Amino acid sequence: MNPLAKELNDILAGTLAEELLSDYGKRMYFPKGIISQSAEAKQKAHKYNATIGIATEHGNAMCIPSVFAEFTGDLSKNDVFPYSPTAGELPLRKIWLQEMVKKNPSMAGKTTSLPVVTGGLTHAISLAASLFLDKGESIIVPDMYWGNYNLVFTEQREAEQVSFPLFADGKLNITGLSETIDAIEGPHVAMILNFPNNPTGYTPTNDEAARLVSMLVSKAQQGRKLLIFTDDAYFGLFFEKDICRESLFSLLCDAHENIFAIKGDAATKEEMVWGFRVGFITYNSKGMTEAQYEAMVKKTMGAIRGNVSSCSKPAQSILLKGMQSATYHKEKEAGIAVIGERYRLMKQVLAKYAGNAYLTPLPFNSGYFMSFVCAGDAEKLRLHLLDTYEVGTISIKNAYLRLAFSSTDLEEIEDLVRIVYQGAKEVFA
Repeated sequence: MNPLAKELNDILAGTLAEELLSDYGKRMYFPKGIISQSAEAKQKAHKYNATIGIATEHGNAMCIPSVFAEFTGDLSKNDVFPYSPTAGELPLRKIWLQEMVKKNPSMAGKTTSLPVVTGGLTHAISLAASLFLDKGESIIVPDMYWGNYNLVFTEQREAEQVSFPLFADGKLNITGLSETIDAIEGPHVAMILNFPNNPTGYTPTNDEAARLVSMLVSKAQQGRKLLIFTDDAYFGLFFEKDICRESLFSLLCDAHENIFAIKGDAATKEEMVWGFRVGFITYNSKGMTEAQYEAMVKKTMGAIRGNVSSCSKPAQSILLKGMQSATYHKEKEAGIAVIGERYRLMKQVLAKYAGNAYLTPLPFNSGYFMSFVCAGDAEKLRLHLLDTYEVGTISIKNAYLRLAFSSTDLEEIEDLVRIVYQGAKEVFA
């Protein structure tokens, strides 16, 4: 084992994080090579800096003018063309944490790692899986989950996905998750929970969230060592008053020494910058020190360095300037309000089809999507809608059909729903 990895493991010794690390996670470290030496030079080499491999001219990154001309606003060449630090731009990491605490009051006064920038939320999930899942280990996922989990957990890490029904009698199936935890052999239990959920568009009510956290804490009190990854891709897109508007991560912060929580989130949906590919990964476990969080950050940086090296500099620069704008929050709220209007109209239109024999909507109250339980083969319905009506939808497990109200203009929603129900009648009757 590399001495730098051993050093980080020694810092983490006795923590739940150290106990849960995969073999890869234990071996991971951030090298004291070109990147760290260049970082030192950036602080002290005021005369000449002949370290990192980029081309500069009079202190600015060199570039092709026709490329730079495509960037608008007050971005400088150094905002766009140099490499970003491995963990991401420090001002962006700090402002992301500030906004996180502002949106999640339960985090106030609690210590977490500083968020590390990732190449989107998929990258954050992949990093966490690499650092904490070994081949053959189990990870609990709801039966309604984002299909990319298959590539990350099953194919990349060769872990076993163990599922539980997300709903029971139209409500969050907390009992089902509890029973699934109990069925996992050994003290360690890994899980990923995604709210607002993709594909259903469901977020727990305040009561459900409280009972979910209480159940997880009770498992920790019984001695189960819980690794809980919260996939917060659609965080903030809440459209009902009685649903929990905080991340499950924030409710689990410092909840128990036997809970290690990892928050994966991204600017992708929260800031409506889908193509920027800027995500974040943040850690919390009760009792961890700042030095131990920094050790986890260093392991994460090592995983990034050995994978994508670093994330997009211009995307981070543009995002940071946008978040620092005086009009940022107002503009963001306006965008969410547009999606909220579409959600409410979707609810109203679906109510007209209550009791339909062919399609049954699953509960939804947030996010981008809603899904139907189909009375027949959902893939056949998807193809029929596409070929006959030129309407695109997503089929899941041949049993469910997902619609994105987020990408359907308000004036199109009623007709979309009409066509989907008409198509279901034609295919399933």
